[in-house]
Amino acid sequence: MLKEKSVILKRVILLLCLLLAVIPSVFADNSTKNSPLINLADGNQTEPLLFDPNLTCRDFFLEIDANAPDYFQYHDCQIQDEGQTWPITVIYKVDGKYAKQAHQYLIKTMGMGDLKYLCCYWEQQNPVMIVNPKDNLLYEVSFSSGETLKRDWDETTFYLTITGFRKYDI
Repeated sequence: MLKEKSVILKRVILLLCLLLAVIPSVFADNSTKNSPLINLADGNQTEPLLFDPNLTCRDFFLEIDANAPDYFQYHDCQIQDEGQTWPITVIYKVDGKYAKQAHQYLIKTMGMGDLKYLCCYWEQQNPVMIVNPKDNLLYEVSFSSGETLKRDWDETTFYLTITGFRKYDI
């Protein structure tokens, strides 16, 4: 009984997180509907996929934006083979000296929101949902810093994370 309640609670929390991630970008002025990055290469617009069971580690950012600046450096790919969505997260590092430029670029190209300083790091309040034109899959994109003092922005490493899902079991 306790285990069943735990599973139900986890599912409710995951569903709420997904809703909180998707709803703000749907209602935002710069939602994915207006973004030039979401158009498929052949010009046909179809409903994006929510998951792809065959998704693998690769350079998602380059696929989404072939003109991305060099200060977004591919760092790592993390695969999680558990839970309800089985995410693959590709992480890009940005040196602090380029963080302001990187953030402005993400605002302009992906409709990313402002960064807020919370306790010990900079964080975007809501992730952006964007469609990769290569596979028509919906990805979650966020930008944040490592642990830092508020005044040490230029010395802080920032991270762009792009997450795709291989499963949708809710």
